[in-house]
Amino acid sequence: MIDERDATRKWRTLFHGSSVTPQTMVDAAALLEEMSPESPLRLRLSNELEELKSRSEGRPARRRR
Repeated sequence: MIDERDATRKWRTLFHGSSVTPQTMVDAAALLEEMSPESPLRLRLSNELEELKSRSEGRPARRRR
């Protein structure tokens, strides 16, 4: 299990200053799997990843209410 500080650092490393590739998406999903299911950060990053996937596929992002 990865803690939130390490997850945040790895997330930034994945997405900072580089283009989002299919491999980046796979790596990000794997990172989320390493986090506690109860983590609020995991939920936030999961939503961010879904938005990134939507953008890369040309779909409009789903908005949460």
